[in-house]
Amino acid sequence: MKRILRQKAGVTILEGLISMGLLAMVAAATFGVLLSVSRKASSPDLRESMVLAVERAYEQLQMYTPDLTSVNNPNIPSDFQYGLCGGDSSPLATGQTHMINCLLPPICDKATSSFSYTTGTDQTSVNIPFVAKYGVNGMVTDWGSASNATVRSVKFSITCNGFTL
Repeated sequence: MKRILRQKAGVTILEGLISMGLLAMVAAATFGVLLSVSRKASSPDLRESMVLAVERAYEQLQMYTPDLTSVNNPNIPSDFQYGLCGGDSSPLATGQTHMINCLLPPICDKATSSFSYTTGTDQTSVNIPFVAKYGVNGMVTDWGSASNATVRSVKFSITCNGFTL
């Protein structure tokens, strides 16, 4: 009878507890890594946020006409009467740097980040077949032709948390 009991192989409670503990540690480590990766993938990275801010500023600048002589233009929404962030009487003035820190992405630290654009004119002449002249009400008043039109250039500069784009 003692011989039969000695030949039976089995798992003791202690061996079961040790194996369950090891399995729990491996599962917890795997779950932690997967959770970290999913968090990183769901949040936009810094570079992507900076590119989106530049695109948004570029789109908003398109509402201004190059010959904007009055900041009280009825065709421009009241929020943008004085530039993209306010306090700018001539948002397309040539050769000036315009600060637009209000358009920084929320991920950027306002104390160490900056966002600006510089306007200029391109020296090359461009052949444009038709040029529209706009009236006060925003409607096209005349279609003329221009062989050499002035081309405005806008250069954006954004620094966010030490990274520059």
